[in-house]
Amino acid sequence: MILWAEKRMDYDGRCFKVRKLDYRYQMELLFEKPVNRHHFTLRCLPYENERQLIKEEQITICPEHTGGFGTDSFGNRCIYGRVEGPHERFFVDVTGMVQVDERIEIREKQIYEAGLFRYPTKLTGMGKSLRRLFDKCSFGGKNALDQGKEIMDKVFEYFRYEPGATQVDTTAEKAAAAGRGVCQDYAHVMLALCRELRLPCRYVAGMMVGEGASHAWVEICDGTVWTAFDPTNNCMVDDRYISMAYGRDAGDSPLNQGDFYGASGQKQEVHVTVEEHLEP
Repeated sequence: MILWAEKRMDYDGRCFKVRKLDYRYQMELLFEKPVNRHHFTLRCLPYENERQLIKEEQITICPEHTGGFGTDSFGNRCIYGRVEGPHERFFVDVTGMVQVDERIEIREKQIYEAGLFRYPTKLTGMGKSLRRLFDKCSFGGKNALDQGKEIMDKVFEYFRYEPGATQVDTTAEKAAAAGRGVCQDYAHVMLALCRELRLPCRYVAGMMVGEGASHAWVEICDGTVWTAFDPTNNCMVDDRYISMAYGRDAGDSPLNQGDFYGASGQKQEVHVTVEEHLEP
């Protein structure tokens, strides 16, 4: 059963609804041997924009650490910190509630800044496999959103979802050559094809209802408004999604990042839940 939290009036007087989502993001790092002087940057916090408001938030980080909050060059919310002493476990737990109103547009206030997202990056550069996929698209006379939808359809049709087939540093070209990957690869391939048309487009990391892990998708700017596409599921992003960080590609917006002193292997586990908020 889905419960809606709030009602508003649309421009033509019809009633529509605003969704509230409860979320939990948990990340655990287990080290084979004790490490120390562990510096970390976390971007696993939802940010606010025109359509997404943070209503509740609680953050737990273990072990004891020093640090604080800030933003990166893209405006993503960050937790910066340092664990000084030896430890074999690092744990992050973020819970909260976000209100999402999918009827509100995300506008680019300084349109010249969108130019940063027009051009290929190391992870989204064109190659032979991407070129073959690009040539299957026909873009005659279409606007940016129609072009984005066509690219999304082609990526979804071409790709096979296969966890473990790629790594965090796999390029769009390598993923396209293999024809398989995860949401990060779907997003990188779509970004590469969009940038061949010089469409301003950016990588978004976040969460969605029904996923047990973090997710990734693409936003395209048509000149004034950013519109979000989910090529992994071949659908438009709606009020089931929570945005956490964005950048030119996944390298700009890792949810968990850090370094430490100590010769130790590590294992990371991430668990995500996003559910409808049930009003009492």
